[in-house]
Amino acid sequence: MSFATNLSTYFLLIEDNVFCSPNFVTQIHSQVASMKSSPWVILEFSDIGFLGKLFHSKDLPLLAHFLLLFHQEKPLDKLLLHFRTLMVQEKSIICRPFLFYYRMSHPTFDDNQKATLDRETDPFGPDNPPAAVFTDMTVSNVHFPWEAYTLDESYFWTHDVNVGDHLTVILNHPSNLRKVQVMTGSIMEGKYALKKGQVELGYDPEGMPQNCASFFVLGHLVEGQLSQEIVPKSMGHQVNCVRLVAKAKQDGGLMIRHIYLWEEKAKKEKLIRDGDTSLKV
Repeated sequence: MSFATNLSTYFLLIEDNVFCSPNFVTQIHSQVASMKSSPWVILEFSDIGFLGKLFHSKDLPLLAHFLLLFHQEKPLDKLLLHFRTLMVQEKSIICRPFLFYYRMSHPTFDDNQKATLDRETDPFGPDNPPAAVFTDMTVSNVHFPWEAYTLDESYFWTHDVNVGDHLTVILNHPSNLRKVQVMTGSIMEGKYALKKGQVELGYDPEGMPQNCASFFVLGHLVEGQLSQEIVPKSMGHQVNCVRLVAKAKQDGGLMIRHIYLWEEKAKKEKLIRDGDTSLKV
């Protein structure tokens, strides 16, 4: 922070293990321009810890000194809140839509998660390779887009969906998928399901941050659900993105319960671990 004091007008605090939404610099520039008549110390483009916090570079020497003095007393995100108050910004300025999300680490199973997966028809369970998840749907302070991609009971909740709104999983590395399952709506009654939607697979990643240049339709949701087997060799390329797209305006709530992905290679590895030595990865 001290080094960056004279390099620019503003300073953005992020981490290396994050996904940045497309055009995030333009969106930050627009937000800053709209705040010209209102004094601020910290603008928050994420509500997770110290991710996506924007400062005036002129405040960095004082902030750096403050953090050096008290970094052993409180976590960094708590110190930033205290610094903001000392600089006479009483309330957080949350800027939506959020522009930064943590990339998902490779999931692990505990007993509860395994019991959940045992209820699925596929005995191997999903793999959900490491990925970033982002959306242009409304994001609340309770349920976040990445919660639709976890292997536990969490989910993403949004409302008032418009035609073309999407939730996109961008894989860290291309994958040969053998199955995709998307479930929306509550488990017991099916409330808040996506009434009209489709699942698309993408490839040809481009840009920075990366997104897929080409998509094709894997299938349409039926009663808010899709479970589709894939023959990887028939596609001619590996999958980089999985996208859920709304095809009609939907007022009220929407629950995206989970997006599960199965990898072809992962299935073979599990069979070998279980003792089927006739299969080679």
